[in-house]
Order: sequence, then C-alpha cells, then structure tokens
Amino acid sequence: MIYVHTKQSVFPKTIYIGDIAELRCTFTGDANLTTGPLTTEAFTEAPDFSVYEIKEISVQHVQQTQQGQNTTYDLVISFVPWHTGKIQIPDYEILGVGTIHFEAVEVLSLVEQQKVTELRNYSSPLLLPGTTYKIYISICVFVVLLILLVRLIVKWHSVVFWFNNARLKRRYFRNKRNTIRALKKLGVLGAEEGHSKDSEICTKLQKLIRGYLELRLNYPFTKKLTSEMSMTFEEACCGLADEQRYDAFEKIISAFVRTDFIRFSDSSAARFKQGELENLINELIAAIEIIEGGKDA
Repeated sequence: MIYVHTKQSVFPKTIYIGDIAELRCTFTGDANLTTGPLTTEAFTEAPDFSVYEIKEISVQHVQQTQQGQNTTYDLVISFVPWHTGKIQIPDYEILGVGTIHFEAVEVLSLVEQQKVTELRNYSSPLLLPGTTYKIYISICVFVVLLILLVRLIVKWHSVVFWFNNARLKRRYFRNKRNTIRALKKLGVLGAEEGHSKDSEICTKLQKLIRGYLELRLNYPFTKKLTSEMSMTFEEACCGLADEQRYDAFEKIISAFVRTDFIRFSDSSAARFKQGELENLINELIAAIEIIEGGKDA
C-alpha cells in the first residue's frame, strides 16, 4: 500500500457537534485525475456513521507546476460530527495515486469550552443598533392604524351615508347643469329657426324639464300629463315643500300649459311671440335655481 504525502487542513478551525466541517488534504501527483465527486467505497475501512456523517467526497484541481508534469489536487471530505473528542476517518485510496491517510479531527464541546455548569437565566434577544427604535415606531404605527380601523368600523354607517350623500349631490349638480345648458341651446335654436320649429322646441323643452324633475325628486314625472303635474309634485314632496318651491313649480306648470297649446293647437296664435321663448327659458332656469336652493323636499 503506497501512502501519498499530503498536507491536511480543517475548516472551520474549531468544530462543534452538528457543524458541517470540511477536511481537506492537498497532494501532488503526475496522474491526470478526473475532478468531481467520489464514492465512499474507496475507504480502506468502513466509516463509523454513528460518530460522523459523510456528506460529500470530491477531488478538486488546485494548480499545475511550472514543469507541466505534476499537478496539485485537493481531496475534500465534507462531514458532520455527532460526538465530541477525536474523530478518525479511515484512509482513502485513489486509483493511480495511492492511499491518503487522515489525521484525527478534534470535535469540541461548547459546554465544556465555556465551562458552563448550570442553566443560565433568561435574557432578551440581542438587537442590532437602531432596531429597537424601529420596532417601537412600527408598534406605534400599528396601534394607530388599529384604532383608526376600529373607529371606521364603528362609524361605518356614517361613512357610507357621507359617501352616498356626496355622490347624490354630484348627481343633482350634473342634472341641474346639463338641464340649464340644454335649455339655453333650445333658446339659441328658437332664435335661429324662427317659428318653424316652435312645436318641436316645446316638445324638447317639456322632455328636459320632466327628466330633470324625475331625477331630482325621484318621481315619475316623465309619465305624467300636464294636468297631473301639480298633484305629482305634491306627492313627490310629501307636502313638505316650502312656499318658494311651490311658486317655482307653478311657473313650470304654466310653461307646460303654454307649450302644450303651441304643440297641439291649430290656432294661428300657436307660436312663440317675440322674445317669449327667451323669457320662458329664463323663468324655467330661475325655477330650477329655486328648487335646488330651497329646502330639501
């Protein structure tokens, strides 16, 4: 049996039970070895796996000499010790090179090294500098968010009511704005077309006002006749509208009566007088402003 001259090193220098340690033997030879993992079958004796566990065995190429004849290799054994004291790993035979002998490896006991004879008192975990402040700040932020969440849950109905009320106000505002814009466009159309489209303008005017009232008062004004408008307004407001709103609605009904006459009458007077359409639209806009600015029905 030919033994190979080796230089042995251990990493880490201090090994404890359960550590993954590395035993490295450096040797030089002229054989062209294939680097990579090896098997445990080349041990000259069976390893004692009750004392340690072999994780991996491999050959690694280190360097080639200047003459180009000899090459340096590392035989690396990765293992985990399970007992303290000296651990002896059996010799390992590499074909074409020879047998490698390992020196005993010392495995230390952490308890014996630190001379601990009794259980230590409980101590809090160590923290990195500045970590304590971050933890306290995080706790404070969490508590504040938790309080806000609880208050939000408690006041959920109030929050929902506020959002719904804000959304309804925006809807009423768009309804008012769009209606007034459309009325003004009708006034411009009437001025441009003369009396040729008075009946059509009256139809569009009534449709605009009915649509506005239906959305604003949430009542089917689009399905009511002019003769039913007064009673419909009373029902929609539940009789709670103030006097200004009643007066404004009376002006709307008067405008409907006048436009119905222009729409359905065969009389030669069934047309808008000079400036009448403009005045009618101004009165309707004023009535809308009163309905929007008065007390809620």
